[in-house]
Amino acid sequence: TSMLQLQARDIGDPTLTLYLEEAAQRVSAVARAHDQLFRGADIERMDLGKYVEGVCKDLDASVAHCVIHTEAQHGMEFSADRAISAALVVNELIANAAKHAYRGKQGGRVQVRIAGAGEDKLSISVRDEGTGVPQGFDLAQPKGLGMRIVTSFVTQLNGTIEIRHHNPGSEFVVILPR
Repeated sequence: TSMLQLQARDIGDPTLTLYLEEAAQRVSAVARAHDQLFRGADIERMDLGKYVEGVCKDLDASVAHCVIHTEAQHGMEFSADRAISAALVVNELIANAAKHAYRGKQGGRVQVRIAGAGEDKLSISVRDEGTGVPQGFDLAQPKGLGMRIVTSFVTQLNGTIEIRHHNPGSEFVVILPR
């Protein structure tokens, strides 16, 4: 992560800098999972709420123009591979909100919620108060790498994703089986 961040600072190209910073955030999210597994008693399962809180804390420090608020239910144990995939979905949705929702503005707030949704489901919500999803945006045909990563992981996890439009902003809601 540090090497990617150093390269991002030294590259001199704003577009490449952005891509390297995004890659560093993805690596950091996976590294956090490995650290949590290493410190825990169970190396195959992890508390998704605690893990996502840590990922959001890391992102809050690196996305200076946005404030990330996290409400995560604890005690929802997931296999490590499913937890990492779910956290990468959150990582990408936050990165997209920071990148697109507040473009041309001083920044804003991103709200992340992780909670049980019935006995056998989990809800992940990432909401911004920015400009909203652009006209013609299609979840079935995402153009950016971040949304392609999100839809790929949601599919891999046998989940669903929907967009809720707010005034202002947008909310992405992912429902996953436990």
